[in-house]
Amino acid sequence: MSYLEQFMQQWKAYLKQQFSQCGLSYIETDSGDSVDLKANSLVYFRWLRMASRAGNNFDESRDGIAWVMLEKQLKALAEKAEKGTFDLVSKLHLEESQIQIVLNFNYDDEQHIVYVS
Repeated sequence: MSYLEQFMQQWKAYLKQQFSQCGLSYIETDSGDSVDLKANSLVYFRWLRMASRAGNNFDESRDGIAWVMLEKQLKALAEKAEKGTFDLVSKLHLEESQIQIVLNFNYDDEQHIVYVS
């Protein structure tokens, strides 16, 4: 599984956890995980926007921007992980399976985006 896929799965797990705390239901369809993940993310971003200060400053188009920004962050981190893993494996003689990367997701209600670290 690529790092991007792993990171998307971490986002999915985070999203499901947040949904249960917010009283929302994560919906899975036959369209595939990537479509479901985006659709559920947009629902979550809408909920966050309405429940926070962001609801006063942004309209629903900002939810799409929040998704694009999250996706870009995950792709950039996946590229860094690929390079970093290669360096660790070659320098420290580790196996790739020994390396685990866990992401943290933090919502910024002023900008209405999720930061990934």
